[in-house]
Amino acid sequence: MVVGCATWTFTPIRSARFVSENGIYLHVDYGREEHESTFTAPSGVTLPFRTKLKVRVTAPDGRRFVAWQVMSPRGVLYKTDNGHWEYYEEGTGCILAERADDGDGYELRFQGVLCANLKEPTDAKKNRR
Repeated sequence: MVVGCATWTFTPIRSARFVSENGIYLHVDYGREEHESTFTAPSGVTLPFRTKLKVRVTAPDGRRFVAWQVMSPRGVLYKTDNGHWEYYEEGTGCILAERADDGDGYELRFQGVLCANLKEPTDAKKNRR
């Protein structure tokens, strides 16, 4: 099941796998497609932000979503259009967070480090069989 606002097709250009300290895995496919969002600065000024970068994340519990790169002062941050999920990468680490049930902030769902850069995206492997 794919949750959140997502495009109907996703063509991965590369994939990666991350592992937590408990041995739990998170899979990420990276893709490209033009997308525009807005960024609101602390001053309240809203700016347009255009990107071509997106990810399809498969959470440890099997839920999947597509998120788009958004402006971030540090690292690379991706959010779903509805703001339900945040996926953040910096260096070789990543964090997955889901909007809290009360809508106030985010709850950590995964934190881990890169354990594999997959040369061939998951979908390409399936199509070879």
